[in-house]
Amino acid sequence: MKTVITKSIRISRAILALVIFAAGLIPSLGASPASELSLAQYVNPLIGTEPSPGSKFGIAFDTGNVYPGAVAPRGMLAWSPDTTHANKISGGYWYPDKAIEGFSLTHFSGRGVVCLKDIPFLPTIQEVTAAPGANFAKFALAFSHANESASPGYYRVRADNGIETELTVSARAGLAQFSFPAQSPATLLIRAGSSVTVSGSEVSGYRHTAIGGGKRPYTIYFSARFEQPFQSVRTWKNNDISKETEASAKDCGAVLTFDPAKHPTVRVRVAISYVSVENARANLAAEIPDWNFAAVRQQTDAAWNKELNRIQVEGGDATRQTIFYTALYRTFIHPNVINDVNGQYTGMDEKVHTVAPGRVQYQNIPGWDQYRSHAPFMAMLTPKESSDVMQSLVNYAQQDAGVRANGGGLPRWQQVNRNSGGMIGDGAPIIISSAHAFGATNFDTRAALVAMEKNASQPGTTSDGFEVRKGLKEYLTLGYVPDAVSVTLEYGNADYAIAQFARALGEEQKYARYLRQSQNWTNLFNPEKLMLWPRNADGSWHQALSEGAVTDMKQTYVEASAEQTLWMVNYNLPELIERIGGKEKAVARLDRFFTQLNAGMRSAYAYMGNEPGEGIPWVYNFAGAPANGQKVIRRIQDELFTAKPSGLPGNDDAGSLSSWYVFSALGFYPMIPGVGGLAVSSPLFPKATIHLQNGAKIEIVGKNASAENCYVQKVELNGKPWESSWIPWSTLANGGTLHFTLGNKPSAWGGAASPLPPTVPLVPSLNPQ
Repeated sequence: MKTVITKSIRISRAILALVIFAAGLIPSLGASPASELSLAQYVNPLIGTEPSPGSKFGIAFDTGNVYPGAVAPRGMLAWSPDTTHANKISGGYWYPDKAIEGFSLTHFSGRGVVCLKDIPFLPTIQEVTAAPGANFAKFALAFSHANESASPGYYRVRADNGIETELTVSARAGLAQFSFPAQSPATLLIRAGSSVTVSGSEVSGYRHTAIGGGKRPYTIYFSARFEQPFQSVRTWKNNDISKETEASAKDCGAVLTFDPAKHPTVRVRVAISYVSVENARANLAAEIPDWNFAAVRQQTDAAWNKELNRIQVEGGDATRQTIFYTALYRTFIHPNVINDVNGQYTGMDEKVHTVAPGRVQYQNIPGWDQYRSHAPFMAMLTPKESSDVMQSLVNYAQQDAGVRANGGGLPRWQQVNRNSGGMIGDGAPIIISSAHAFGATNFDTRAALVAMEKNASQPGTTSDGFEVRKGLKEYLTLGYVPDAVSVTLEYGNADYAIAQFARALGEEQKYARYLRQSQNWTNLFNPEKLMLWPRNADGSWHQALSEGAVTDMKQTYVEASAEQTLWMVNYNLPELIERIGGKEKAVARLDRFFTQLNAGMRSAYAYMGNEPGEGIPWVYNFAGAPANGQKVIRRIQDELFTAKPSGLPGNDDAGSLSSWYVFSALGFYPMIPGVGGLAVSSPLFPKATIHLQNGAKIEIVGKNASAENCYVQKVELNGKPWESSWIPWSTLANGGTLHFTLGNKPSAWGGAASPLPPTVPLVPSLNPQ
């Protein structure tokens, strides 16, 4: 197969040095390949903004909920358009919409809950005669996708009325160009939120609002500098508009006009901070000190190329390249830096803290979403940044412990400087344990274990006022949470991860305790239904529930049906398989399950557009039938992930589905929480090279790789046969070559006669497998 990527564009060392070192512009370091390719050209940020074919789950679940605007790797500021349905989706952008209601400074990529979208800017040629706040949509810009383009760190659109908007960013700041048509009025609206001040060429202020889901308050500050002088200045507060240069209210902002004859293009530099306006000014001065739009765009493009070059794939067609690198791009959007260039950030205790030298504090860490694939992936690829994310979680827990009597737990769904308390389970311990297992070890591991244990053993422990494990008392005394299968299984996964982490720190007694605790799933196995089934507090089984039960945060199965939830025992699949009748019956059940790939959360079939389904295709490995999984994974890649705006099968949830795709394309997946190891499938490309931060590289060769050749015939690791469908990370952590020979028919490789993936290690209270 011919290789599509042939050019090798070397990035200027001077530019890279500026990107990396200038005031912490891009919080990413580590080894990069000697020859960097221009890979940002393959990224299409519009993928995932339109409902996927056949979707019927509602606007919150039908698309990737991603945004197409400008953002730097892990950047604090994400400047992107908000379309008509922005108040219903987290990304703020819905491809079927035909109008843009603003370009706001913060966005979350892929969440199912509306959040962020702070401080929108909106150019208009309409006359503004009244306070525009409540009628902001009146000034919406009609547009066509034919006049829109997006790439990493850059967004452009020309509205139907002739206004052209261009956006580019650094980590904490952005630069916009608003070009107005000749002979037209030129007005810019800034919806600050809570306070706005216009002084000289600066507009500054803040918005005091609440995070998505949990409604915990936060404050975001901004400073915007204009190159062109204002022709007139007005401010509004609530329903009143005046010539005052300051306003404070629940809804306030600025109305700025410019002389289009003298200044048809208006440029504005803006930065944000979660500490103060002064810090926002410092961020702006450090990151975008002048008006060179092209230079900022080039710097951020170079930063993205650095991250994308961590994995270089060869072969395949342009479409597969686009899907792969767009997915890889999305894995680097979250978590986000929260500290300013001076190191300050607002903690979970609402006090100002300063990060240790050389460290970065991160925000937007969704435990339930990222623990399965995203956290292991980022630890594997960028252990330095991943270690900072783990330390960030520890910092938040310690800050919370200092101000709340029952506080000190790890946040379940961390956003800005708060815990939204979103979703269920206890994902943060899994994130920390899995990251540690894949090489992210430079953080306070002892403090992490203390916080983990609070979550797992002390009922009533909170994080930012939210109970970290609801039903923990019953879980510890009964061995399950009544009427809550998904919650029980999530706690079991977390306990298993804590056990692995404790053992890594030499805490054998704690290891044994949490390993035993993780087996609580067995108390919900119904031998008559061969399902994980809800029990009442008295131990009796529910009688009325059926497969494909309704899903709700307070219901038995959360964002998954009973059949989909069955396979959530990744850490003890051999025992689960034995309980449902053995390998042959398990394979037949999986084959039936995957006759539909994205059937929704109420279905008895697969729902690969959501996190509970991520690892299920690799269950085949544990049942001795990896070839079946290889075929299913290729179907998912081909049918559910495309290079179109409708190309994501569900919410991307901070890069979670994207990290699944990247793992699957490389040919393996991190199945077991807290364990550094990979269940093997088959690579999508003829060759992929992973450049690790330690300077080593992993080469993955897919001999005969093609759309039809998805079946593994044999595998060699560093020139020697490898028969198991499981690879410990320790065998790859210092580099190596994994050579696959692929074909169009199933083979016996990795089957029943081959070494199987691991099972639960024995402790005294566990029966032998």
